[in-house]
Amino acid sequence: MSGETLRKSLARLLKMAALLATWGFILFILAMFTEFIMAPWDTAITQPDIGTWQRTLNDFFDLGPGQWLVATAVVLGNVYIAFRLWLKRNRLPWRFIINNALFVWLLFPLMMLAFRLNSIIFPYPDVLYDPNYRGYHLSIVPGVVALAVIAMWFMVQNRLHDKRKRKRQSEDVARAPDVSRLVDGEQLTGRQSAEMDNSLLQDAHSQ
Repeated sequence: MSGETLRKSLARLLKMAALLATWGFILFILAMFTEFIMAPWDTAITQPDIGTWQRTLNDFFDLGPGQWLVATAVVLGNVYIAFRLWLKRNRLPWRFIINNALFVWLLFPLMMLAFRLNSIIFPYPDVLYDPNYRGYHLSIVPGVVALAVIAMWFMVQNRLHDKRKRKRQSEDVARAPDVSRLVDGEQLTGRQSAEMDNSLLQDAHSQ
């Protein structure tokens, strides 16, 4: 194995390890925030009655598989985008992996700000414990922020695929022959031939 081949193999392994690491971290972070958002009665002393939609939904995202289903669906969506890029380019650009890392870097502080904003919009009553404070009204602001960041992340990653598509189309256009020049050339050749024939006829008449 040559040094160049070994270097490329190590680069591919490093890229794959970095990609899997970002996916694993995103899965964990999204599962954690999903539980915070969709299970507002987690660790609460009092919870809604069993059988109510609030309790059913809370338990699904707290004790059930809900938090992992949402996180897995989002990560699989990113895997699909990566697979499309790999099929088109036969490689995955580092920019895709960097965007994954930037998504986590952006999501975490924005979610902290969203929870902080929640406490301002819905301040806790001046009592030791309020059994009616928790509820899905506390999920609106963090949920909207999370969806906005995820949507922006998917748009940025999809743009990498679109850029590659546009670049390939522009290369195809650049390689295509200029038909207008060919037509102009044929017209010019036709005119030159006609002028030459006229010149020969004039010479014949003059003789």
